[in-house]
Amino acid sequence: MTRRNDDLMVDACTLDHDGCVVCSDAGIPVRVVSLAGDDALCEDTVGNRAQIAVELVAPVREGDVLLTHGGVAIGRMEHTEHTERVGVRGEGTT
Repeated sequence: MTRRNDDLMVDACTLDHDGCVVCSDAGIPVRVVSLAGDDALCEDTVGNRAQIAVELVAPVREGDVLLTHGGVAIGRMEHTEHTERVGVRGEGTT
């Protein structure tokens, strides 16, 4: 799904995508906004926010970019040109 983030076109699913959360193979990149125990408030490429379970990828810090599926963080994305191109909002994006 292509969305506009400021002046950056991105090809990434978002937290409000129309696919089935259970059977979709979409991994959604999000940036950690804040932490509360094993959960984190995260934001996707268009500013949607949701609580995400992060215990599978702990330790997690604010600003980390995670790959999520069904409300659970399943991986961590290193800060690279790709994370900037994907356009996850927050520090380091242009």
